[in-house]
Amino acid sequence: MLPENAFEVTISDVSITNVGFAIFLKPTGDESARVVPIFIGPLETYSISSALDGVTPPRPNTHDLMIQMVRELESKILHVVINDIIGNVFYARIVIQSEDGIVELDARPSDSVALAIRARCPIYMNEKVYKEAAVSIGDEGKAEASEESLVEPEDTEEEPVSELDRLKSQLQKAVEAENFEEAARIRDQIRSISSEN
Repeated sequence: MLPENAFEVTISDVSITNVGFAIFLKPTGDESARVVPIFIGPLETYSISSALDGVTPPRPNTHDLMIQMVRELESKILHVVINDIIGNVFYARIVIQSEDGIVELDARPSDSVALAIRARCPIYMNEKVYKEAAVSIGDEGKAEASEESLVEPEDTEEEPVSELDRLKSQLQKAVEAENFEEAARIRDQIRSISSEN
């Protein structure tokens, strides 16, 4: 079931960026710049993006098939929870209501999110995961904010801002090289600097 210290999150962005494929989750209704980036594979990115866009493939993909199986078994996905993070690995649970009761399944967050979109059910995140993995990235998806963030470090030349930019650059390189342990270490440094500001 749903832990007491979990809250609902929404997908703020699904991006194919220099740092790879990622979904960005933030608390529902929160206008804060703090999001939890979860790096995912290209197939999961396609599955999530197509579901968000309402695209129905001519043949069912894995997540469409799973939803159909749940329905045929007269069950329902109640919600999914991103419930833990260990190192740089996120963990999730899919909570299903069946005739026999409630069943919880261990799953990857990318699969959980892909199913939640199709089932139109809520996505929750444990507060611990948010505290450990959330980073401030600004409105990275908006061109205006991106341009401003490029200008500000040159104008202000504050040490924390330039250090943050340096770490973000290192994070991009680590993910491109698929060195996810290094990326997690750098992400923790970015989070530490962001929390100080």
